[in-house]
Amino acid sequence: MKTEPVKRLFLITGTTRGIGKALLRESLEQPQSFVVSFSRSAACLKGRHQNIFIDLNDSANLASVFDAIRLDARQLEHLEKVVLINNAGVLDPISPIWACKDDLLVQNVSVNLIAPLILSRHFFHYAMPFPCKKWIVNITSGASHTPYFGWSAYGASKAGLDMATQAMSLEFSRIDSTFHVCAIAPGTVDTGMQDKIRACTHDQFEQVEKFVQLKESGALFSPEWTAGKLIQLVLDEKLENGGRYDLREMTLR
Repeated sequence: MKTEPVKRLFLITGTTRGIGKALLRESLEQPQSFVVSFSRSAACLKGRHQNIFIDLNDSANLASVFDAIRLDARQLEHLEKVVLINNAGVLDPISPIWACKDDLLVQNVSVNLIAPLILSRHFFHYAMPFPCKKWIVNITSGASHTPYFGWSAYGASKAGLDMATQAMSLEFSRIDSTFHVCAIAPGTVDTGMQDKIRACTHDQFEQVEKFVQLKESGALFSPEWTAGKLIQLVLDEKLENGGRYDLREMTLR
């Protein structure tokens, strides 16, 4: 691999589709950037992008992804910012809790909460030696503080992620003042997750009609616009340690 200096290192989970795929493209467009994606796509290393195959349900092996990053010390000598974006998330099961399957409940919490906690812990140790700004950005949801009939697991896991964000922001910055942790709710984005929501019955998800109307009225953000705003917020350092942000509210101001 050709040795080129890296000033911005992005690590992003869930990049095969939707917001994650757009985040991958947007971060690659940044000058002197290198992007490591964590996804179920085949492992690869091409140019300034490395994908590391990972199953976020496999908590016992999550730490190994940091050992697989193919960057040497010479490439990182001029590093200015290293960013972990915990983007991957699952909505299933969509049903009132009495109708949910146990294995889907476990998978929901594993991907939405346990994986970000474990990856954040190991990211802390991975990034500590770098004398630059370190960011962990957790992708949350409005469902973390607003209950939705049929989204018990999703709402609970995202609420847990919000609290973990606040706690980690205190813990990591206590050891290293260059560490910042925040949460961003992207709003309603036109992704496959929205397709799944609109396909629900009223018995599964009582507010399905609201999301159908959002699509029909053109009120959904595009993944590309969302990714661009999110990356720019990080690069411009307009986010505070421990903060929770709603991208839609920030846009309407």
